[in-house]
Order: sequence, then structure tokens, then C-alpha cells
Amino acid sequence: MSLNAYDLSAGLFVRGLTNLKTQLTKAEDHAAASGSSEAALLDAQLTAEGRMRGVASDAPTDLHMYTLAAQVHWAAEGAWLAIAQLLGAPRVPAANDAKSFADLHQRLDATIAYLREIAPSDLEAGLDREIVIEHRRGSMHSSGRQFLIAFAIPHFFYHVTTAYGILRNQGVRLTMGDFLGNWGMS
Repeated sequence: MSLNAYDLSAGLFVRGLTNLKTQLTKAEDHAAASGSSEAALLDAQLTAEGRMRGVASDAPTDLHMYTLAAQVHWAAEGAWLAIAQLLGAPRVPAANDAKSFADLHQRLDATIAYLREIAPSDLEAGLDREIVIEHRRGSMHSSGRQFLIAFAIPHFFYHVTTAYGILRNQGVRLTMGDFLGNWGMS
């Protein structure tokens, strides 16, 4: 069986978001067991030096990363937006307004449900579609294939990996298996 557009986009995103849900569940358990506040964990972020927010740092503020909640939001939203682009139905990004683990789980569940409803054949045409991404420095033009490989997939894993790193940094006991799901060897 050969790879198709669905396997390389929606299928990959569903797997990553499902694994992220597992990590968030472990984070909730960690917060409850350690007496940490949910808000503190959701607001945790990495800085340029790898220190956590709230610790004295002379790093420029533009080198600080998004919070855990924002990383989870942009992993889900990035997957949704990428698929919408490939389908030729761009959408306005959803608000980044999660205030709890329940909100993040709801967002992940909605995105996973959306991705599972996509017909694989609908994504094939998206690989040849011209994608135009507008941003503050102008616009980028690419094929759907180039967009998926050069931007959408790396963007998705940037946010998923950073969320994992924040959780590990906060003491949540995560393994490679939590990141890789059933392919994890640890």
C-alpha cells in the first residue's frame, strides 16, 4: 500500500494529537499528585535559555516561547488550518482561549473529529492546489505538496514537541512512548 495525502496529513495529525491528549492527561495527574495548580502548568513556557517563565532572565522577550496552552492550541489549530488549505477552504483561526485542561481536551477532540471526517480522496487534489499564505512580510506561494512537507508538518511537530518539552520541564513523567504512541519503545 502506498502513502497518500490523507496518511501524510490528516492521519499524521490525528496520531500526534491523540498522543498529545495522553500527555495532557498525564499532566493533569501530575498536577493533582504534586499539588500544582492547573493554571501554573497551562501557563508554563520555555525561554531562550530553557528556563521557565518567572525566573530571572536577561533574554529578550521575543525569544520566549508560547505557553503550554498556546502550544496545544496551535498544534490543533495548525492541523485544522493546514487541512483546510489543502481542501481549498481556508478558515479564520479559532481563538486561543483555553483556560483549563478540559478546554484543551475539547479543542483536541474537535480537531480529531474534523480530521477523521475528511475523505482521503478530497486531499489528493490538494497536493497540486496552489497555496498562498499571507503574512506580515508578504505572501508565500507553493503547491499543496510543498506546503504540506515544508510548512504544515514541521509546524505541527514544532508545537507538539514544544508542548512535550514544557511538560517534561515541569516534571511530568513522560517517555518517548508518550510522544510516539504505540510506536514508542520505552
